[in-house]
Amino acid sequence: MAGRRVLLMHITNSSGHHRASLAIARSLHELDPSASIAHVDAFHYASPVTRWAIQRLYISLIRHQPDVWEYLYDNPAVHRQVKLFRALLHRYHAVKLEQTLDSVRPDAIACTQAYPCGVVADFKKRRRLRLPLIGVLTDYAPHLYWFHDAVDYYVVPSEQVKQRFVARGIEASRVKVLGIPIDPGFLQPHDPAAAARQFGVELGKPVILIMGGSSGFGRLRDVLLHLDMLPHPCQFIVLTGLNGKLLVWTKTQRFRHRVVALSYTPDVPRLMDIATLLVSKPGGLTTSEALTKRLPLVILDPIPGQEAYNARYLVSQGAAVWAGSYETVRQTVRDLLDEPEQMAAIRRRCAELAHPQAARDTAQLLMEQ
Repeated sequence: MAGRRVLLMHITNSSGHHRASLAIARSLHELDPSASIAHVDAFHYASPVTRWAIQRLYISLIRHQPDVWEYLYDNPAVHRQVKLFRALLHRYHAVKLEQTLDSVRPDAIACTQAYPCGVVADFKKRRRLRLPLIGVLTDYAPHLYWFHDAVDYYVVPSEQVKQRFVARGIEASRVKVLGIPIDPGFLQPHDPAAAARQFGVELGKPVILIMGGSSGFGRLRDVLLHLDMLPHPCQFIVLTGLNGKLLVWTKTQRFRHRVVALSYTPDVPRLMDIATLLVSKPGGLTTSEALTKRLPLVILDPIPGQEAYNARYLVSQGAAVWAGSYETVRQTVRDLLDEPEQMAAIRRRCAELAHPQAARDTAQLLMEQ
């Protein structure tokens, strides 16, 4: 008997949206090995030139004009002004969506990013289709582009996010607080001694894991140079993402403390198991992984918009500490290392907020459609 056919849609590979889709897919296969799963990067519905222009514009705004991005993100006035443009864009991309649906013939669709969710929702509404659609949020606050009548269910990370949907007129029964889907590998315990040997660190000293996202965003050089002046006998593992120049610099620089530099790696679960604390941008997937591993997080350099919302939520819940600047990150980390009671309290809050089974629960919801 053929298994269920599921279409998973995201935006751009090597993103948190894509990682969430992959986590859901892995859980779907665990629940039903006969399931047929198709992944679609909706960004490829646009032309190569358009994709290049959008990526360049986004990166330029984040790096050089973050205040502009902050103004545009989740701004009700902007949302109203681009309503007609969004409708036209959705209709334009509906042609390729229809081709995808004809090819995959899915029993259900899950979107881990708002844009493809909107395209599918509008297509469903125009065609009056009875095709189950689930929107899966990968950050701790919904923006205005998530809200659609034709979405059957939303998977959200917290009760606070659910209440925002309810306030927008979405029935509470359609909003499931299941968490942000992360790879099931984060649920597996790893041997700390073996992991320490693998990465060349000592278990007896604090291990500080530094991450800057898949693209190595942020001034990680400054972070590392400031933290290297810590008086504690600590060690650093730095994930440079796809930033090759940063990887070379880190490997050739002389530091007071031991520094292990790695590029994009699938071993993040093992690294989190041996880390004492994490210094990172507050991406939705990264923070959910840290919560699952009960790893205290020092937040640095959040992107305006989604990451800033994540940072405020985690700090308000006592699950993270926000370092105000690159100059103060050393003191923030030092204070945490000097206060084991605070570290223990953060770990407890991480355990209380975590949804380690989010991917499996989301997969189960898809199977029930």
